[in-house]
Parts: sequence; structure tokens; C-alpha cells
Amino acid sequence: MDVNDWIEEQLGWEPALPTLRKVVFPYLDQTSCVCEIGAGTGRHARHIIPLLGRGKLHLFDHSSWIRGHLKNYFSEKENVYVGECDSASIGLATDSVDLCFSNGAFIEFKLGTILLFAEEFWRVLKFNGYAVFDYIDISTEEGWQYLKSQSAVHHRTFTYHCGHTIDKVFASVGFSFLERYQEGKSTYVVFQKT
Repeated sequence: MDVNDWIEEQLGWEPALPTLRKVVFPYLDQTSCVCEIGAGTGRHARHIIPLLGRGKLHLFDHSSWIRGHLKNYFSEKENVYVGECDSASIGLATDSVDLCFSNGAFIEFKLGTILLFAEEFWRVLKFNGYAVFDYIDISTEEGWQYLKSQSAVHHRTFTYHCGHTIDKVFASVGFSFLERYQEGKSTYVVFQKT
């Protein structure tokens, strides 16, 4: 069984494909250059790459083991590139990316790190490019219930922010807010470089 199928079927993680259809696919075409931060096992990337045709998918993770896994998992895909991201610095050229995406990384970032990524996303994105990621919004009922139910286990893992705070951070570097989508504990947000 594919590791990503196992994660969704056996561990019960939210399926990646329905979320991607709502918050990522509308912003892609066959020539898009996409950057994913915290790519993990490639659970989301495996659904993005078939849409890119002549485009490129850059996967970044801080773990050398994960980077090795991603290189092996996508070894037959010539337009998938794997790189290290151990801070808020992305090894891509300025104005070179159509969409920056992250699932599961921003839910662990403190606000200062989120600001650094907002600045880096602004740098690498082309004009009219998109930043899409999830965070845990404490002002939602789902976020509040997750805090109450998971704090004993995950008190050192997850961070909680309000939507207006995330909006302020991204607006401070020039982004425009487009939409939010709630999926379980996660609030997905889409910003555009305008």
C-alpha cells in the first residue's frame, strides 16, 4: 500500500484531494510553477503533479529523511525538485513561482516565522501569484475545540492564531486576502500577490 494511502486510510487523516480541489486546483494550470513547504511524504504533491504538465513542483522540507523519501517517491517525475527548507528561506529565484502551498507546517509556526514566510512568499511569487496554507484559527469552533481536546497531548506542537492576525501579517507585506475554507481543525487561507 502506498504510504500516503495508508496515512489517509489507516490513520484517518483528512484526504488531501478534496481540499486541494477547493483551495489549490482553481489557481493552477499546466505551466504553473508550484512550491510546497513542509511536503512530508508527498501526500498533497502526488495530486498536484498530474495537473502541471509542463509546469514544475518544488518540494521543501527540513528533514533530510523526508527529502530522501520525496526524491525516491517522485524519482520518475522530471519536473519535481526537492530542496531543504530549514528556516523561512526558500532556494528559489525572485518572481519565479505561481503558487506557494503548505499543509500542516503553518499550524506549528509561531507568528514571527509566519511573517518571515509571508516575506519569502512575496519574494518568490510572481505578480498575481498565490499563497495557500492552513493554520488553526482559535476564533473558529473547530479550532477552539481542537485546543481544548488536544492541549494535553500537543501543547508543544501546535499554535493558534485568529484570522485577522494572519490577514494583518500577510497584508503587511502586500498580499490581498481572497478566501478561507474550514477543514476539520485547519483553516485554509488564500492570499494573492497584487
